[in-house]
Amino acid sequence: MAQIYKRNNSWAFRISYSDSTGERHTINRQGFKKKSDAINEARVVEVKKNQVGIFRQNETISLADYFKNWIETYKIGRWYKNTEGKYLAAEKFIRGYFKNTPLKKIKKSDYQKMLDKYAETHVKDSVSLLNSYIRTSIKDALEQQIIYFDFTRNIQIQSKKVTDKKIKYFEVDEANEIRKECLETASMRYITKYEIALAIATGMRYGEVTGLTWKDIDFETNKININKTYDYHKRTGFKKTKTVSSNRIIDIDPITINMLKRLKYEQAELFLKQGYRNDIGLVFNNYAHMIPTDNGANKALKKIQQELKIKDGHELTFHSLRHTHASILIANDVSLEYVAARLGHADTSITSKVYVHLLKDKQDTEAKKTVTIFG
Repeated sequence: MAQIYKRNNSWAFRISYSDSTGERHTINRQGFKKKSDAINEARVVEVKKNQVGIFRQNETISLADYFKNWIETYKIGRWYKNTEGKYLAAEKFIRGYFKNTPLKKIKKSDYQKMLDKYAETHVKDSVSLLNSYIRTSIKDALEQQIIYFDFTRNIQIQSKKVTDKKIKYFEVDEANEIRKECLETASMRYITKYEIALAIATGMRYGEVTGLTWKDIDFETNKININKTYDYHKRTGFKKTKTVSSNRIIDIDPITINMLKRLKYEQAELFLKQGYRNDIGLVFNNYAHMIPTDNGANKALKKIQQELKIKDGHELTFHSLRHTHASILIANDVSLEYVAARLGHADTSITSKVYVHLLKDKQDTEAKKTVTIFG
């Protein structure tokens, strides 16, 4: 790890390392006008130190080790935790398949067999994603002359057979039952029921739901400003939304507004008794002063489904509430443009792709109407 420090009126860095004999060495660079310039240059030197040959490892470095070094340099700490998790999962699969096979000894046929193996248990999009991760890292290896042949070029992407690509959602009557149950029994102890009711009415992602603060809710105009998410796993605070288009302001119905007013009053009353200050105003800060995890919300939703005998044995997850909201809008002839904007999609192409089956059903219905008109 590089040490970044200020020297006179400029920035500098120092990298210390041991070679293969155990002898200690130091790399020093200075004269950078900005701290960020020193950090960026230090990262470049780190890459060269680890991958190009300060340790003379070019001949023996494995694909797994190279990929690990690559993601630690360029990816970890720069992306959302979910994305970082995907890179780490890719490294785990590579290591499990190729073991310590040197990067230089991997042939195109070897790489194709690896992707085919991965495809046995993964859909095409996942296989393509793994290939894109490795292919990008290999381009850097070529640029640094660690290898001289791109074994990822013109690879064939396959995937497991998918028998049912249809999205999973609740029917309107099921959604209404669940919402009614949540509205009647939600409390600070069972705050996930408030979350479930809100998701049905808005189509918000779980991270967006947990990221809400009271200042994001306009009780005068009945609107919610979705502008951040919350790290409900590690509880490190707020994070950016999934995409730029995910930042949006949506209208909400009177029932949902009244539900949120009730929660705000109930929360304020309880926290006053507890002597607790909800300084950042988290909406779904529960009786124990914690934001529930998605796992907790999924368990609560599953329990409700079991009690109401909905999807018996095939219970759906919290994310299905987002699909349920969209399906209800589409079924009620709400324009695709509005549905896309409300869900935070960049454009209607994403919405069309996700809800293609629902849209096809609508087209079939409209086709029958048309035939009847001219029949």
